[in-house]
Amino acid sequence: MTVDEKQLIRAARQGDQAAMELIFKIYVDKAVYLAFLITKDWTTAEDVVQDAFIRAFRNLKSFKEGRPFKPWFTKIVVNQAKSNIKKTRHFVTLTNIETANISQKSMDELAIERDERRILLQAVHSLKETHRIPILLKYFSGLTEAEVSTVLDLPVSTVKSRLYEARQKLKDILEKSGEDC
Repeated sequence: MTVDEKQLIRAARQGDQAAMELIFKIYVDKAVYLAFLITKDWTTAEDVVQDAFIRAFRNLKSFKEGRPFKPWFTKIVVNQAKSNIKKTRHFVTLTNIETANISQKSMDELAIERDERRILLQAVHSLKETHRIPILLKYFSGLTEAEVSTVLDLPVSTVKSRLYEARQKLKDILEKSGEDC
């Protein structure tokens, strides 16, 4: 945690609205994307993140000072998304998946990338939750193995093992479907 982040968290703990808004701006996009990867629906993801921010701001006093905020907040988002899925059992097809950062690529390249991403996400979503969530956190949300460990309350060795197993299962799934690995 940087000095600036410590000060920001401290200010938010004291009810500083500007600090809370800045925390929101820093984390909202990645949180919504992560929630989308878990819930498979943009509207639901936005609702999940809104609830996660409310929960985080209400529980800032229990946040241990000096610890990184990102894994703590990510854990709240993941738990909120998983809870939402259990509550609603609402599944949406992967047809609304769009690539995030579109640059000046040709339409053909974009279509190929979108199709590859759709196939990969379908494979990821076919995994059991114990393998799917670590993969989403590490490779789609950019968390380190240590951060994934914190978010999931698992030893780092277990996270590494689950990531390895998940990669092997994904490789098998993609090979069976005829896709390149």
